[in-house]
Amino acid sequence: MIRFWNQLSSPRIIQVAPDCLQIRGKVVHHYALEDRGRITLIDGGFLTCRPQTTLRKLEEIGHHASEIDTILVSHGHIDHTLHLREWKERTGARIYAPARDRDHIEGVHAYRGASRFCGILERTARSLFHYLPPEIDYWYDDEETLPVWGGLQVIGLPGHTQGHSGFYSRDRQLLFANDLFAHWFGRSHWPPIWLNESSREILVSAKKLLELPLESGILLNHCDESSPRLLREELGRLLNH
Repeated sequence: MIRFWNQLSSPRIIQVAPDCLQIRGKVVHHYALEDRGRITLIDGGFLTCRPQTTLRKLEEIGHHASEIDTILVSHGHIDHTLHLREWKERTGARIYAPARDRDHIEGVHAYRGASRFCGILERTARSLFHYLPPEIDYWYDDEETLPVWGGLQVIGLPGHTQGHSGFYSRDRQLLFANDLFAHWFGRSHWPPIWLNESSREILVSAKKLLELPLESGILLNHCDESSPRLLREELGRLLNH
């Protein structure tokens, strides 16, 4: 794993797979996928991963805002959508988002059960940060193949939200599992029940990943600097407990 600068700065950018950069914030990370002079972002970052700061960091390693032409949104929670509008204004990138999370992204989702606490957090954050829904260019569905990075297949992973999605590169056998689970300080765990629409569905979503060839591993949005292959093993451990 290649580190590009001091661990105390935020965001930091590290290379976690060939042509794949992890943009590390304090709590939430996102990704930049390089492909012949083009960059696709997975999610838009949160708080310490503001577009202006992230672009400056990318420029330090030889990239430019004009290379960013696509942004894939994994789901509609604000820690993944907060900066999408600014990213679009700065880069003109096309934004692809899950159709089943449209109400989340537009800020009108009706939270129920334990997830009502998540709704309180979301409403507070939208007010505090003056959130405005971004313009979405394309609402994708499960099993579609998106035209980036050699083709990324949408893997529906409902539970965290109904539209929560993973992105699978069949050629690389690498999966962006996003918020399916988290891994910090050597320990993995499912998202807290109050952040999920259906914690039971998360288990169903996770089990179907075991059918995929994942030689290169799994990448997450909430994790330490563990390798993708270790995170793939962690998924197996979680399901066996």
